Amino acid sequence: TPRGGGGGGAAGEGGADGGRLAGGKGGRGGGGGRGGGGGRGQKRKALDMGSPGGGVGGGGGGGDRGYGELSHGHHVGGINNYMGADDIHEEPLISMDAIVKVFCTHTEPNYSLPWQRKRQTASTSSGFIISGRRVLTNAHSVEHHTQVKLKKRGSDTKYVARVLAIGVECDLALLTVEDDEFFEGVTPVELGNLPNLQDHVTVVGYPIGGVAISVTSGVVSRIEVLSYSHGSSELLGLQIDAAINSGNSGGPVLSQTKGHLIGVAFQGYAGSSVENQGHMVPYPVINRFLRGVTEAGRPPQLPSLGVHLQLLNSPSLRKFLLMSKEHTGVMVTHVEHNSSAEGTLERGDVLMEVDGIKVANDGSCLFLGHRLAIVSILQARFIGDVVPVRLLRAGKEVKVSMTLKALKQLVPRGQYDVRPQFVLVGGLLFQPLSLEYLQSWGGDLKDAPTHLAEMYYDGVTGPTKREVVMLSQVLSDEANVGFTFDSIGLDFVKAVNDVPVADMAGFVALVRAGLTSGAEFLRLEVTRGSTPNIVVLEVAKLKAADKRVEDRYQIPVRHSSHFTDVLEGLE
Repeated sequence: TPRGGGGGGAAGEGGADGGRLAGGKGGRGGGGGRGGGGGRGQKRKALDMGSPGGGVGGGGGGGDRGYGELSHGHHVGGINNYMGADDIHEEPLISMDAIVKVFCTHTEPNYSLPWQRKRQTASTSSGFIISGRRVLTNAHSVEHHTQVKLKKRGSDTKYVARVLAIGVECDLALLTVEDDEFFEGVTPVELGNLPNLQDHVTVVGYPIGGVAISVTSGVVSRIEVLSYSHGSSELLGLQIDAAINSGNSGGPVLSQTKGHLIGVAFQGYAGSSVENQGHMVPYPVINRFLRGVTEAGRPPQLPSLGVHLQLLNSPSLRKFLLMSKEHTGVMVTHVEHNSSAEGTLERGDVLMEVDGIKVANDGSCLFLGHRLAIVSILQARFIGDVVPVRLLRAGKEVKVSMTLKALKQLVPRGQYDVRPQFVLVGGLLFQPLSLEYLQSWGGDLKDAPTHLAEMYYDGVTGPTKREVVMLSQVLSDEANVGFTFDSIGLDFVKAVNDVPVADMAGFVALVRAGLTSGAEFLRLEVTRGSTPNIVVLEVAKLKAADKRVEDRYQIPVRHSSHFTDVLEGLE
């Protein structure tokens, strides 16, 4: 993603101005461009095979290089040679029968026309059987699924699978098959641990270039916090130099010495100038996902402190903050509304230690035996956990504790398998701004309207601002004559009848109150900057107008299932 996910700026080497800790948007820094892990010039591409014309997995596009999920239909490049595992071991350490091919049909929501879905597409990717009659794969391999089938190595039978859980943030999904025959004679893949640099690994899956199972080999070349393209999040990830191609998504990455699982292949660089760089979801992230599903029955959300941070590489700034030579940390520049840190941390505080782990001036910390971004500290924790924090406030050390919450972002992202919200009033279409809507203009956001993209990058929540409600379309009708898309389209809705709008649900409630109040007009204040525009609709004309709009534009419903009809009861 152009600006990275949470903590990107605070963690990236040479980053300029910090980022949001554990789950927020990236700051201005973190390894290039305007965010963590890439910047506008790079993005990540998913590796699962899609149908011609794009398929699923998204993330890629254009000629831009960068990261993304690995999907067929978005080929990464030429076909690499595959190195058999028997180059190292005379006998395989794992049963290849545990590796399966995933066939999925997808029907994605249409955020531009939110009352309908896009055309159905198909993809193939990889997965593997683990204990408990479960199959592990990537979330993007089964996103927006309508049907999922699995096929074992050497079999001609496809078994219908059921999706048990999808972890969007960590790009993992858990499946099962009801047919007992599917699991007969299969030895599940054993879970392992976090490898070390230069450990030899084997990647197994069903990539582009053939129909048989493929095995490639390499070493662990980097361990760091990565930007996960599917969930727009920042999590621990591993880089390997084994050949990973389209279709490898969801396949296991195995230790060549022990044969157990150390990761799941999920994304790689797209671009001819980048070679031998694939990425995998490592064991600690997999273990947390499985633990959350087992204990809570659902994938665990990522906790966040909910703060913006600035790096303290400047000696002058450290002196200004009354830090001694022994003090290290990062400075809090903003505390999000209703976050873990609200009421506990303050602007200007220096975070020196989080959950017992010391924070360096460059936003890094020693965690799991490696120097990683500060965002990694909370990824071993769950929502509701209490963590201790040691900070410097006005030159004095203070110890506090916080109960962890998930971060509620002003512009949500990672809304897979969620139907878009919308309401149609007088031919005017209103819906909340989201990353998925922005991506409907182009996956890398470069073609999205600038004022909408800036709200995604820089917008922050507050007591009276929880979502951005926008006027996304003007469907011409007699009731809205004089109000065109060129004049008011894509404006933010600031107020209804002079009452501020905090979120989409609040907007719908205000519209309903205005229509049932007996008033002659419904007055909307919209803006895309500091100067507002006023939209006025005659209440008496709205019911007939929306019936005409439904018939003229073939719209089956005036609102999404999240809301009741705002025109109900009107004559």
